[in-house]
Amino acid sequence: MNNNSIPTHYLSRSSFCFLAIEDADDDTFDGLHRHDFFELIWFTKAGNDSVVEIDFKHYSINDNTICIITPGQVTNFDRTLEEGHVLAFSKELFNELMVETSAYKAGMLPQNLTETSLEPMRILTTLIKQEQDAENRFQLMKAYLTSFLIHAMSSVIETKTDDEDRINKLASVIEQHYLEHKEIAFYASYFNISAKRLNEISKKVRGLTVKELITERILLEAKREIHFGKLTFKEIAYKLGFSDAAYFSRFFKSQTGLTAAQFKESTSSFKIN
Repeated sequence: MNNNSIPTHYLSRSSFCFLAIEDADDDTFDGLHRHDFFELIWFTKAGNDSVVEIDFKHYSINDNTICIITPGQVTNFDRTLEEGHVLAFSKELFNELMVETSAYKAGMLPQNLTETSLEPMRILTTLIKQEQDAENRFQLMKAYLTSFLIHAMSSVIETKTDDEDRINKLASVIEQHYLEHKEIAFYASYFNISAKRLNEISKKVRGLTVKELITERILLEAKREIHFGKLTFKEIAYKLGFSDAAYFSRFFKSQTGLTAAQFKESTSSFKIN
């Protein structure tokens, strides 16, 4: 397998970095890339055709759209069409600050913010920028970041039902355990409900059964590994829990309609179409 890997971005000098989308250099966002840190993106302004690509899927974005990119996710957007803020957190800092909203440790696809959250978030971004420039009051910075995350997540949570919140938490649990636990019973026991009930909620919220969500996560990991090109197809199969490469090959083609080589070729461009 050719090593045609997507570049990985790292935090250069600290556990946190704040920057404006419009002030970033070309290498920061342009082209498919991934991070070894968490990234919260607040698009304050978006163009008519603005999209963000996350894990090989395209999502429309509007003014005041927010998303969370997790370590390892593949992302891309054309920064010339958008304005906004990017908050980059080390894994340790993000997990510390997000302890009360652990569901979002699995990331968050683009969501629109409510009007009530915008003004406090604008004020907090100014304060965060000031503290980053000062470089000497990190405890105060953490307080501002915690407040910012509370406002941002509360804005999103306001629009969610209990079932949606439960499925967000399910996504986080699947993220942690999908390699070793592929059976629905494990996840149902986590929520102390029956497998049938969890499937009903999952179908209602996501349009997919729990098994399909697990399959979707396995398939995503397969796509990442195939594109990154660091493991052989056989090694990917074993990593994902398949007994042999031939079985994994049939699984991948049945889910995508493509062979691994065809998929790699289809995603060889690092630009949004």
